[in-house]
Amino acid sequence: MRVSLSRGRCAFTLIELLVVIAIIAILIGLLLPAVQKVREAAARMTCTNNLKQMSLATISCADTYNGDIPPSIGLYPNPRPAAGNMNGGGMIAILPYIEQDALYRSSSSTGDDRNNFLQCFSLWTSLPDKKVKAYICPSDYTQNGENWARSSYGQNGQLFRQGYGNWGGQYRKFPTSIGDGTSNTVMYAEKLARCNTGVYGDNFWPDWGPLLASDEYGGSAIGPHSFASNVKPRMSGGQGICTGDFASTPHDSLQVALCDGSVRSVRPSISNATWWSVLTPAGGETQGNDW
Repeated sequence: MRVSLSRGRCAFTLIELLVVIAIIAILIGLLLPAVQKVREAAARMTCTNNLKQMSLATISCADTYNGDIPPSIGLYPNPRPAAGNMNGGGMIAILPYIEQDALYRSSSSTGDDRNNFLQCFSLWTSLPDKKVKAYICPSDYTQNGENWARSSYGQNGQLFRQGYGNWGGQYRKFPTSIGDGTSNTVMYAEKLARCNTGVYGDNFWPDWGPLLASDEYGGSAIGPHSFASNVKPRMSGGQGICTGDFASTPHDSLQVALCDGSVRSVRPSISNATWWSVLTPAGGETQGNDW
């Protein structure tokens, strides 16, 4: 007699396959938000590090030049024409202090009439097409592949003043100009690379694009009525629906670097008066409980 041995079945049925696919889809759905949160946390940490690096670089730069804080735009370290000046936005001045000395020196030029055509480090030489990693927030969705030097951060226009001596420009001093205290005064804040309105909607960092809350160039974001920021602005044509005179952030809250080198988050609910009080370096205001 022959005895037939039954063999185990090796294949899945269609129903079993569909069940497995459904389970995988559910797991992916559960894991995706967690992955996105981790990615956003990493991008936010990078953004925090950038702001800290910029603030410490600015302090070091001021210490090098007798406490003179770089201008929002102008000549530096001499407000009058002189060989060796920087001619442009303040973020040029701090390049050597964020390990970008080679880029800084590549901008050497005879300049223009603002520096009497003397040798200077000019914004219109090698810098307009340079993207500096420390000036870009990974979450800034208005940064794009264009070969144009845009920043994701802005300078406090109440602290960074224009520095063309022929226009009456003067530098603020660190820390003597900051009567309200370095831990109570904003130095830098997040600001999207491209907003659709405002004087400074295009955040072109070699020039005065990063400027915010300025009363020197026609900005509107000044006084106690000034709101803190546009939080997660919507997009239109590659630009954020935001005003370039104000701070703006791709995160749930605005990150700012203070004049003591620390970085903190500012809630969207901060009052206009409190926000203005931390922009003015020596206004004598008292911060509210929302700071």
